[in-house]
Amino acid sequence: MTGKHLVGGVNAAFVGVIDPGPALDLYVGQLGWQVAEEGVIRAAEASRLWGEGIGDLPVTVLTAAGSPTGRLVLLRVPDQPLPPHPRQADTGLIAINMYTRDIEVSHRELTAAGQRWATPPATWQVPLGEKVVTVTQGFLLAPSSTDIVFVQPAQARGTGAWDADPQRHYTEVTSVVCHVPDFEAETRFWGSDGLGLDSWYDVSFSHPGLEAMASLPSGTVMRLSFLAGPTTARIEVTRIADRTLGTDLRTRQRTARHVGHTGWLLEVRDLAAAVERAVELGATVHAAPHAGPEFLFAGRPVAFLDTPNGLPVTFVQHVA
Repeated sequence: MTGKHLVGGVNAAFVGVIDPGPALDLYVGQLGWQVAEEGVIRAAEASRLWGEGIGDLPVTVLTAAGSPTGRLVLLRVPDQPLPPHPRQADTGLIAINMYTRDIEVSHRELTAAGQRWATPPATWQVPLGEKVVTVTQGFLLAPSSTDIVFVQPAQARGTGAWDADPQRHYTEVTSVVCHVPDFEAETRFWGSDGLGLDSWYDVSFSHPGLEAMASLPSGTVMRLSFLAGPTTARIEVTRIADRTLGTDLRTRQRTARHVGHTGWLLEVRDLAAAVERAVELGATVHAAPHAGPEFLFAGRPVAFLDTPNGLPVTFVQHVA
């Protein structure tokens, strides 16, 4: 992690699970990921980081081909009703994306294995300056009310899993998607003048393929910014022009408390500087920098905060 980048990309997405079995069946059994670590974060440490009242927290860390970034961290949370799956028009954390070699093969094989899709795979187009980029995706309704978007890339970018194992069908997490009310505040927070991610593009567009894939009304206009650091996973910030659509999910997407896609973990080059800059940009700090749990964080300094749009993020000090 060098130069201007205070953050290097989303090191892991947190997923709350009641029973890890179905998630392991998907990620390990069907997608070919591996269990990298299993352990428990004790109640005192979990509560200090993610808020009072959290008990002992069993944790399973999943990786694709050993990639140190773009991981999934399963947090076993107390029994609770399963929330609905997020949809693109909802406000909060939406989807976890990864590459697939062949979306039609993925659709066929995962369907045969009992997985459910929101819609069949669809192709849509994004205008980037004078060029048009074609995107082919499928939207899986994964266990624990988590949305996985499989992307068949026209040109793969920066995937540690495919670098390590070019023959594998699926990568690590390549990007995470959020839908926010204040688009400018969120992109400023993560961008080059904020925490230092590069904006690969920022476009507004409408396309029938996107509407089909994301179950959006005809004529929906979406703004999308793709923010990237030196490592996966990237951050996709979205905003739909029609703000009457969707539900606000943010109060039931709290890390270590709720089921589903409930936060992001980022390694930072200088934790104190990153937290200070985050506050200047409108973040709310819930846990100031302190020595983190031994499991998952190896005792490194950690902090927990909300972005300007109330998205939960955990920072941990990077060790070179």
